[in-house]
Amino acid sequence: MKKFVLIAVLAISFSGCSTCYECSTDVLLTNDTGDSLGTSENVEEFCTADGQEVENREDDGATCRVQ
Repeated sequence: MKKFVLIAVLAISFSGCSTCYECSTDVLLTNDTGDSLGTSENVEEFCTADGQEVENREDDGATCRVQ
């Protein structure tokens, strides 16, 4: 019985582990009149246990990688 409880506790603790990601997107820079000044790379680092969050960012055009 003790082994079962230990295994259950370990399984629960591993199921909530988060993974850290770095996602980058290109941002269009403009001046006050709306003229394009070029692009800049926006990089965000975050940790999550929810893979859907990474998929949503990639669907919005980000390129994500595991850190």
